[in-house]
Amino acid sequence: MSRRAPRIRAQLTVTVTTVMSGEMMVCRTRDVSDVGCFLDTDAYLDPGTRLALTIFDEARGGVIEVIGEVTRVLAGAARGIGVRLLEPPPDWFTLVAVARGQTIASTKKSHRLCVLVVGDDHRQRGALALYVTSGWDVRFASDLDGAAEALRAVGINAVIAEHDADDHRWHSILSEARRARPDARRIVRGAPGQGRRPDAIAGDLVHRFVERDAGLDALLDALTAEI
Repeated sequence: MSRRAPRIRAQLTVTVTTVMSGEMMVCRTRDVSDVGCFLDTDAYLDPGTRLALTIFDEARGGVIEVIGEVTRVLAGAARGIGVRLLEPPPDWFTLVAVARGQTIASTKKSHRLCVLVVGDDHRQRGALALYVTSGWDVRFASDLDGAAEALRAVGINAVIAEHDADDHRWHSILSEARRARPDARRIVRGAPGQGRRPDAIAGDLVHRFVERDAGLDALLDALTAEI
């Protein structure tokens, strides 16, 4: 993203997929310009990484898809990723023009949950619509090794295993989460299965079980309720 391009503060939900590896996360923009955007995220991506961005245009209720390239990565209080867009479509310039004309009601920064979601590709994509609407900084991992790597790299507030109650893969994933991030909330989200729910059988390994069809409110309650 060119630092000389006029930037407009805008918080838009973005699904980010790395072109080469297919890794996916959901975050929000901090600002946008005609040539790029800045992603508000703790994730680290090497400069030069190609990204496929799917951006929800909240003002017009549409989706914009564009390819970008990481140009800079900031850590600390200013953490985030600058992205230069490659041949942005006309809808992108419309989005920037609308953002330019809007008045920012408040610049107060709210606390944003950083959530790691672990599940196979089918489960990730099936749950994507829910996580896109959450406003959280969401990272995805497909297995135990990916979860362990993500837990080392960022300050995770919660780990959600997208597995059914009878799928024992969540045992090892949440055990690693408890070891690496003991203060993070540990949740299983899926079908209840034939036996007892995970939070009834796993002691302090699972803080909450959330049924897959319960919706965002139930998941938010599991993330924020006093345990």
